[in-house]
Amino acid sequence: MIKLTQDKSAQDLPEFEKPEVLGDVRAWSYSALKVYEDCPYRTYISRVKGVKEPSGPAADRGTQIHQYAEDYVNGTLGEMHESLHKFKSQFEELRELYIDAKVELEGEWGFDLDWATVGWMQKETWARIKLDALVQEDETSARVIDYKTGKKFGNEVSHGQQGLLYAIATFFRYPNVQFVQTEFWYLDHGETTKKQYTRAQAMLFAPAYHRRAIKMTTETEFAPTPSKDACRWCSFRKGDNPECTWGVD
Repeated sequence: MIKLTQDKSAQDLPEFEKPEVLGDVRAWSYSALKVYEDCPYRTYISRVKGVKEPSGPAADRGTQIHQYAEDYVNGTLGEMHESLHKFKSQFEELRELYIDAKVELEGEWGFDLDWATVGWMQKETWARIKLDALVQEDETSARVIDYKTGKKFGNEVSHGQQGLLYAIATFFRYPNVQFVQTEFWYLDHGETTKKQYTRAQAMLFAPAYHRRAIKMTTETEFAPTPSKDACRWCSFRKGDNPECTWGVD
């Protein structure tokens, strides 16, 4: 078991805005926040009306490859799947570190409105951060690794924001950690993106993330904001009787 401490006496948590009442969408994640900021109405359809978006072939493939990665690192798979071979040495190292109890896989981290650690599905859970692997480098340093089956080019900003959130969450969850390196492994292309954060650097951005998430979790109107970029990937504008009639081409 990874040994990083979660003793909250090791840190002073900043004061954050706490609304008296949350809206219909009471919890958020990075992907959910991204959808909401692209178009609040899409969030309304999926999270309030409960209409499920179909999963496409690319998403299904990504899920399967993530499973191959998890199963190889934890020893369920004896042989590494070919989809991981561009990172063969890295996954072999990760497997050894897992055996040494220095890796947390498929972490499901829940936080309340004070960014205190709670369970994934508790009543007070407000933020949900799911990551592929956390590596304990030493008592004060950690690496967060995220596997990507898509491309690096064109996603630099979005993935940079995602990595920053991973760093912020790591610092809140593990108060003794003072340094985090985020790594995105682009499995299809053999490319990586790495960024380093000190606690002080990452925590400068925590209030802004908090405000963005408060806006989403107190939303009451969910007005549509159609655009070519937002509508291109939205399934709710398709079909004979689409859920959304504001979509644009």
